[in-house]
Amino acid sequence: MQNQGTIGPATVAELLQGMQHDRATGTLSLESDGRECALHFLFGHLFHAVSDQAQGEDAVMAALEWSSGEYAFNPRAKLPPEETINSSTEELVSRWQSGVGAAAPEAVGATMSAVEPLGYEPFITASARGSDSDWPSAGLGGDVAEDDMPDIAPFQSPVPPARTPPPVPSAPSAAPVVSQGARPAPVGTPVVTAPPKPAPRPGAAPPRPVAGATRSQLSVLVPMPGGPSLHSGLKASFLNFPMLLKTLGQDGFSGFVSVHGEGDDRGQGHILFREGSVIQAQQRAEGTYRRGKTALQEVTRLVALGRGLIDAVELPSDLASSVASLIVATTSFVNLPARIVDFEALLEYIGDQRISGGVLISQADQVSVALLTDGSVKGSYSNAAPELTDGPQVAAAACADREARIDVVAAPAPPLPALDLSELG
Repeated sequence: MQNQGTIGPATVAELLQGMQHDRATGTLSLESDGRECALHFLFGHLFHAVSDQAQGEDAVMAALEWSSGEYAFNPRAKLPPEETINSSTEELVSRWQSGVGAAAPEAVGATMSAVEPLGYEPFITASARGSDSDWPSAGLGGDVAEDDMPDIAPFQSPVPPARTPPPVPSAPSAAPVVSQGARPAPVGTPVVTAPPKPAPRPGAAPPRPVAGATRSQLSVLVPMPGGPSLHSGLKASFLNFPMLLKTLGQDGFSGFVSVHGEGDDRGQGHILFREGSVIQAQQRAEGTYRRGKTALQEVTRLVALGRGLIDAVELPSDLASSVASLIVATTSFVNLPARIVDFEALLEYIGDQRISGGVLISQADQVSVALLTDGSVKGSYSNAAPELTDGPQVAAAACADREARIDVVAAPAPPLPALDLSELG
C-alpha cells in the first residue's frame, strides 16, 4: 500500500495498525461519501482525531466503519497541539471489532485482548519513515546543580537586560598627557583608561573542548554514539515537541533526541532518555554551552520558534546513562598533548584508579570518546564514526594526531536523577 489509496472493508483498521507498526509521524486524511476525518500520529501514537461530525475517539470509531472512499498520508503535515485520544490503537480496533462504541470503553475493561495483525503491508515510504541505518508531569526535580560548574553560562533570556554604565572616575589631579597631533580634552574632562590586555603566554595551546572544564573549553558538545533511528529530519516547524517528549516517555524510550540546524551544526542540542525518563540535556549555540535544566529549556524554546531538524535515536539504557554522565563529569586531567602521552600507560593508570567516566580526545574538527566503567574501557566512538566499537581503538587512533588534546573526566558516582518536564510549559 502507498501513502494514498482507496478505502475498502477493514482498510481503516489496517491503516491504524500500519501507522503504529512503522512508528509513523504525520496526518492521515480519510474521505468517504462527503465525510472527512483527519488522524494525527506521532511515532505511531494516535493522539488526536477530528472529523466534520466529532473528534477524539468518537471520530476514530466512526471512521473505522467506513468501507469506501480514499485516504492520503502526509508525513510533513503540521501536528496540532490537542490530545483527544487516550486509548491505544489495539484498544480502539478491539472495541470496533467487538461492536463496543467509544462512549463505553469501560465495558471492555481489563479483559481486552490484543488484536492480531490484519495482514497489512507497510505503506509508509522509506523517505517518510527514515532509514533504519540512519541513526529525541512535575518540575525538573533532581536536576544536576549548576553550582558544580559555575563558569558555564546560565540560561539567557531572549531579550538581554539593560546594561548599567560603568562609574566615571573623578578627574585626575594632573593634566593628562596628550600625544603629538591629538586634540586635547577640555579641562576637567575625566579620562578613562582601559586595563591592558595580558600578553598571551608564548607557546600556549588554545583551549580545547572538555566536559566539566572551563567555559572556553566547552565550545563543542559531548558527541552522541550511533543507534537505530526512530525518525530523522523532522522539521521543528510542524512538530508538536512537548507531545514528542511525552510519547517517548510513555514508550519507555532509551536514547536521545537531537535538535540541530538545517545544514548548520553550530547550534545543536541533545536530550537523553533512560527507560522513558529524561536524565540529562546539553545545548550549544553561538559559543554558549548549557546543560541540565537550562539546556532543556533552551532546546524547547528554539523548537517552539520552529527552528531546526529533530532526530530520535535509540540506545541501550546503560549506554544512555554513561553518555549522560559525561555531560556532568568533572575533570581529572585536562588538555594533555597527545604527542607526549603514552595512551596505553594512561589507560593502565585509569584502570588502577577505577575511574568511571570517559577519555575525550579533541582534534580540529572531531571529538573521540572512550567510555569508562570502573577503570575499564566500555567502548569508543567519535562524532565522525558514531557507532560504538568495543575497546579503545577509536580513541587510540585519534591520539595519533600530534595536535590532539586528551582529557580524562570522572562521572558522578550516584545514578543521574530523572528530570521532570512540566516546568517547560
